[in-house]
Amino acid sequence: MSVPQGELLDRIQAMVDDWSAEVRVDLLRYLQAAYAWIAEKRPWSTLVRETTVTGSVLPGDMVLPVYAQDDTDQLYFKIGVPQRYFSQRLYNYFLNMRTTSVLHTGSDMATTINSTTVSSATAAFTAATTEGQYIRIGQHPGIYQIETCASGTSLTLEKAFHGADWSDPNTPANMTSQYFEVRPIGTMQIQQTDQNGAARTPSSAFTLWYLRRPIPTYNDYDMIELPGTCEAVRIRVIQLMMETNKYDNDALKQVGNFEEAMEDMRKGEDAWFSRFVVPRDRLGIRVQFGRRRLGSPASIHEARAF
Repeated sequence: MSVPQGELLDRIQAMVDDWSAEVRVDLLRYLQAAYAWIAEKRPWSTLVRETTVTGSVLPGDMVLPVYAQDDTDQLYFKIGVPQRYFSQRLYNYFLNMRTTSVLHTGSDMATTINSTTVSSATAAFTAATTEGQYIRIGQHPGIYQIETCASGTSLTLEKAFHGADWSDPNTPANMTSQYFEVRPIGTMQIQQTDQNGAARTPSSAFTLWYLRRPIPTYNDYDMIELPGTCEAVRIRVIQLMMETNKYDNDALKQVGNFEEAMEDMRKGEDAWFSRFVVPRDRLGIRVQFGRRRLGSPASIHEARAF
């Protein structure tokens, strides 16, 4: 169960007894910060997404991987860069690479609140380099997947854009002249290697389950994609409000309440994790990537001979 943004904001405004538009805008900013922070704390079931990955570039909205699986006989183990050339495993992979170049960039993007259409007069978009990719627009935290390339100057997003300009809280304006990046710098990548540390190109696409970064909320009816009643989000918003107003001691007094609310959210997730069966080898070690088919004559730990 999740709750709409408006419900949380109404409860907080009732607590502070101030229903002005200016306070609503401030609370919305605090809510976005609290929401994003809590969303990255663990792989919440409401934010885990399944996708098919081809190549090495991972989804742009990925916070961390949950599980990956391909259809080959190779068994992969996650390692770090320093281990690349002396790992005893036959096949390895690591995720601490980031993209350093973008596919499209510019500074003239225009957006409309609650619309899936964004445009740039100078971008020269193509379907081959945009569809399925992710875009970051302006200073707003949302990373949106591109569904289709309508033309060389227009893109259609998978979800409606919620990065409004709140310079005037009474009439938030649509955005123009925004900097944007298609496949933002810093997008995570995966690299497979063999026992000699040499890069190995996957023979086929693989399935990835990952924790995604949620799209910011904007409308009062937008759902906060976290389990339960999202009480932890409400308490975190109150803490941020107190810290901004220099009531640091009062904010610290909410730490216990926040931890209790987070624990309630975690308990609600336990049932989901028990159903999400993670493959393990015969020694109980989690299989992080790939799988060994039953009946293979080779030992699952044959790599130890190297």
